[in-house]
Amino acid sequence: MLDTLARIEFLRKLHLFRGLSDDQLRSVAENMQEQSFSKTDVVIVEGTSGDLLYLIFDGQVKVSRLIKDTPTLVTTLSKGDYFGEQSLLTSHSHNATVRAEAGSTLLTLSRNAFRDLLKKIPGLRENFIIMMDTRRLANRLKFPWLNAGEVIYFLARKHEILLFRAMVLPVIFFALVLGLMGLAFTLASVALSAVAGFLMVAVLGWTGWNYVDWGNDYYVVTNQRVLWLEKVIGLYESRTEALMSTVLSVSTESDYWGRFFGYGTVVVRTFTGQIRMEFVRHPKQAGAMIEEYWNRTKQVARKSDEEAFKAAIRAKLGIQLPAAKPAPPTASPPPSPAAKPSSPPRPALFSGLKKRLGDAFNARYETGAVITYRKHPYVLFRDTWPQLLIIVALLTIVPLGKLFFVWNLQVWQVSIIGFLLAATAGWWYYGYVDWANDLYQVTSEQIIDLYKEPWGKEDRKSAPLESILGINYERNGILGMLFNFGTVYIQVGGAKFDFEDVLNPPAVQQDIASRVIARQQKKREGDAAGERERMIEWMAWYHRTVEEARKMEEQARKQNDKSA
Repeated sequence: MLDTLARIEFLRKLHLFRGLSDDQLRSVAENMQEQSFSKTDVVIVEGTSGDLLYLIFDGQVKVSRLIKDTPTLVTTLSKGDYFGEQSLLTSHSHNATVRAEAGSTLLTLSRNAFRDLLKKIPGLRENFIIMMDTRRLANRLKFPWLNAGEVIYFLARKHEILLFRAMVLPVIFFALVLGLMGLAFTLASVALSAVAGFLMVAVLGWTGWNYVDWGNDYYVVTNQRVLWLEKVIGLYESRTEALMSTVLSVSTESDYWGRFFGYGTVVVRTFTGQIRMEFVRHPKQAGAMIEEYWNRTKQVARKSDEEAFKAAIRAKLGIQLPAAKPAPPTASPPPSPAAKPSSPPRPALFSGLKKRLGDAFNARYETGAVITYRKHPYVLFRDTWPQLLIIVALLTIVPLGKLFFVWNLQVWQVSIIGFLLAATAGWWYYGYVDWANDLYQVTSEQIIDLYKEPWGKEDRKSAPLESILGINYERNGILGMLFNFGTVYIQVGGAKFDFEDVLNPPAVQQDIASRVIARQQKKREGDAAGERERMIEWMAWYHRTVEEARKMEEQARKQNDKSA
């Protein structure tokens, strides 16, 4: 059974209870109940109602949902996470099934106890409102770039005061246009009415544009990174992010009006600069949330190192833990029905040719562990459209001439057209090779910017993944938004890599971020393993020295006993 002090120390680290005094934390802790699980068990079932908030004091839980009538694992929550908040604040049923792993300990807070606490601690409501707004937005937006196991903990738009400020001029113009429409009605002027109607449509469009523009900017905090999403419809889209492992500090800024209306700026400083979350609601709570998960990232890494260190010491000293009980045998699956005989495979020549033709214009393809990106095919068209236009003209000049002008071309004329066609095709092919040779690659160890002039020199630039400090992207202009291409900017120390005009820059950014996280984890584990090995060698040497000294002392004592 957990004592009250242990609960208070646990609650003090959670953003949900940030800003509460010791006495207030004690009130919360004393109103909580404890649930321990000696084996895996279901905590809540999707579709059922409840009135409890669950906090994970120790262990972990697995969250799953029914997707097309199939239970699907959504995420895994660990110490410091929470669930069941919808049932606590609303009457909605649970939208997922949660199973606690063996050895887990949960703290629960009932709806009635929570309401009593709100009367005593009014500031508690604000923290929970932020949490509910985040969950509501996250469930509605469904970001496709989230990694496996990545959970959104904070999601917010800019404060409504920014929307109000953007609406001032449209509202003024709306009032003026209404006056103009009234004047047109009084004068019975058709022309003036038409002008007023056109202006009204323009003002309403302007108003709608401002609202959508305000609603397309988001600040996101997950258990892996901090992000700023910015989008201007049809013109611009950007995602700036920083991995939790690169965060150096978190601070908040606000002025008088910000404190009055409840907005401010959260500044996240990283190795490459800073992410400024401006005009964000509840900046102190947002900053506290980032600090919490930043510290949790460090704690998880430290705990992982400790466990690995213990295992290495046991292996070095020959200490074996009791073997776990073997799992009960599971029934073997029924044999699958015999497969129907397949048609004979195509010759390798044709399959290889089909693959080469398919890859000829691919903007992204994978070869083993290497992801290769080319510039968007639109860039090839943009740079070679004159050649294509000439080729189309040369191919159609003969049939169109015969059809409309009854031309009878001589052999020399056909030869000239053929020569021009071949020359133009060669010119286009040069442009194609120039486009195809401009490659960006992401391997399991590095990023590569590779450019090779057609039948000329090659320029290659690379950087290790662990040196990447920040990744963001931009999509500029109507064409960039229409054809979904843009530039991914990768900050590496004092240098910058630009993956220009790549298809689907958010996906490219996600590819790189996933590789960076995996590489950093692998490098950190390698460095930790090397350090552990050195320390264990010293400890083993110390252990052997102590053992030898003990044996020598025992032998000397035996000799003394014999001589006596």
